[in-house]
Amino acid sequence: MRYRLHRGAAAVLVTVLILLGPGVVAALAMGQPDRPNVLARLELSSLSPRMVTATSAPVLRVTGTVVNIGDRPITKLAVRLQRDEPITSDDAAARAVAGGADAPHVTRFQPLPVDLAPGQSTPFTLEVPLRGGADLESLQITEPGVYPVLVNLNGKPDFGGVARLASVPLLLPVLGIPPAGPGEPPGPVLAQPSQPAPLTVLWPLAAAPDRLPSEPGDPVLLHSDRAGTDPLAADIAPGGRLDGLLGALEQAVPPGSPLGAAVCVAVDPLLLDTLDGMSHGYQVSHPGGISDGTGARDARTWLDRLRAAVQGRCVLPLPYADADLVALSRAGLTDLEALATSTGTRLVGDLLGVQPLTGVSWPANQILDERTLADLTALQTHAVLLDPRGIIPAPAAPADVVSLVGGASGTTNPGIAIPGGHGATPVGVLVDPLVASALASTANPLPTQDGLGALAYRAASGRPVVLVPPRRWQVRGTEATALLIGARQLLAAGFVTPRELPTLAGTHPADAAVALTYPPQAGAQEIPPSVTAEVLWDRNVLRDLQVATVLDPAANLRPATLLDPLRLGLLRGVSAAWRGLPSRAALVTSEESSRLDDLRRSVRIVQPPGTYSLAASDSPLLITVSNELPVGMQVQLSLSETAGLRSGEVGLQLVPARSTRQLVIPAKVSRAGQFSVDARLSTPGGTPLGEPSTLQLRSTAFSRVTVALTAGAGAALVLLVARRLVRRVRRRREVG
Repeated sequence: MRYRLHRGAAAVLVTVLILLGPGVVAALAMGQPDRPNVLARLELSSLSPRMVTATSAPVLRVTGTVVNIGDRPITKLAVRLQRDEPITSDDAAARAVAGGADAPHVTRFQPLPVDLAPGQSTPFTLEVPLRGGADLESLQITEPGVYPVLVNLNGKPDFGGVARLASVPLLLPVLGIPPAGPGEPPGPVLAQPSQPAPLTVLWPLAAAPDRLPSEPGDPVLLHSDRAGTDPLAADIAPGGRLDGLLGALEQAVPPGSPLGAAVCVAVDPLLLDTLDGMSHGYQVSHPGGISDGTGARDARTWLDRLRAAVQGRCVLPLPYADADLVALSRAGLTDLEALATSTGTRLVGDLLGVQPLTGVSWPANQILDERTLADLTALQTHAVLLDPRGIIPAPAAPADVVSLVGGASGTTNPGIAIPGGHGATPVGVLVDPLVASALASTANPLPTQDGLGALAYRAASGRPVVLVPPRRWQVRGTEATALLIGARQLLAAGFVTPRELPTLAGTHPADAAVALTYPPQAGAQEIPPSVTAEVLWDRNVLRDLQVATVLDPAANLRPATLLDPLRLGLLRGVSAAWRGLPSRAALVTSEESSRLDDLRRSVRIVQPPGTYSLAASDSPLLITVSNELPVGMQVQLSLSETAGLRSGEVGLQLVPARSTRQLVIPAKVSRAGQFSVDARLSTPGGTPLGEPSTLQLRSTAFSRVTVALTAGAGAALVLLVARRLVRRVRRRREVG
């Protein structure tokens, strides 16, 4: 009975919907939350103005493309703009940045005069007055503020009714209301705070560490996932990602710009080192093989542009390869932490010709644990950039710098002494989480627009802002430029004032110190322990090889020249670029381990062509060792215990670079015949070199020994027999 009732109710509902028609169905669909964009996609290409002022055009203009990504034709396409009330709280701002704001104020749909088959697309331009006219004819923005705006696409797919197919939320900062038309007066302007908000901007120039290990003196070798592609060359070429980020700096913040004091450029040292190597010619390894790189000229040009752009400007070096310092600290690899930070500072200074900012660290995701903070403090770090959500208790009032506990008095790893004792207390420079979240969004086709809106909201409140985009920021140059131009507009309008990062890092707050908290989700994104364990093993091998290798005057190559690239290569496997990508971290680490294994196999025992013949019981063993490395290597040889063979010690032996040496092993053989013995080669510290070698031995010395023993035994027997005969003869004489 219950089943029949439910089935009957469903039939009635379907009948009612059919009678009401598709218009009601569409209205019901539009009242629901946005569905996944499975039928169409909105790709916005421009928004003008990006920040509305009293002198802006009175019309908001949006251009873009509608793409049918479904499997059925779409008809009755139409787009419109909607908006919500201006943001008045942090919660509302966070909700708007997350795309969760409502947009109840609507404008009239503007139809698109095409139908789209699956895979087809069409451009569109939408122009809507900011104010004036009837309710549906404009956005009716009459007061300044930061407005959540929605670009909405409707359409009718085959076998369905008219419904919302896609939408793009945006934040629109309105500093002033422009005139509604010619001859009209402008509207009100946004009230300035009592004091301009201090603004600091960290501008990242970094890339994934896709450099592969290569031999000393060989060209730089880069990794590519697809044949025929050169990813880093594409990034620095005109129109590429890194070209756009540098171009935005050159265009919007040229030398002498008032905003320049607020900007500090964060540079990846491995990127600089790689581009410097690329400029002399390089190769790309891809699934189809190895081919010559195409970006040598662009690498030289990009580096020259960067050198000019950073002169007289704050430059913050990242750790080499952007190593995940927390993962290294947890694995006890404090020496690699020190190597990453010191190498980063040295390379940035050498390759850019500037004095980089030291003592300031920008951890991955602006999150740090106390152990890593203690390590950094031991390395003379006095300030770290942090997300406020990574400290406890949260600041009671808006702040940009806090005192930290744990850096000087927390747990420090052995082997690193804190310069100047334990009195230094680091500070935390707090990154604005709202602006950071807005800039980190990848769903918005105009990714910096929400960042502009969040920045304007913060500036209007007078709160200090430390603006930090993602490290490997995936934005076009036009978008990056729009953000800096917006910041420059806020500066010109009196809403923000530049504040240098070195000034922030040198501030000593009077408030009570706060502690660090490391959220579990941050740990889940770390480089996995299996990778850091392999890095630890490789680090120990390199330490041992460093002791065993010596400068060979004939080859004239310092051991550090051979081993330091391998040591730096270990940092590529623990790069913060691989957070959340454990398989990629494992692959890069295994490549470095393979290179180290090749180096160890370059010093080996030469397998003899046949069997060793020992002509005497004390014949020595002659074993040949080959060293293909360009440095001398101290080795020690050990033989397995074998019945009938006792070998002597030969001590440490030096095998010159690119040569062979025959080692003489004292031996005592106590049995005849053929038998085998295993020979192993290692460094003085015990690191295996080459592969174990099994030697076949044949002892022929014991045939003469056996004859001698037999002859002696025969002679003794003859003497005994003769003695017995003599006794018998004597007895007979005595009896007779």
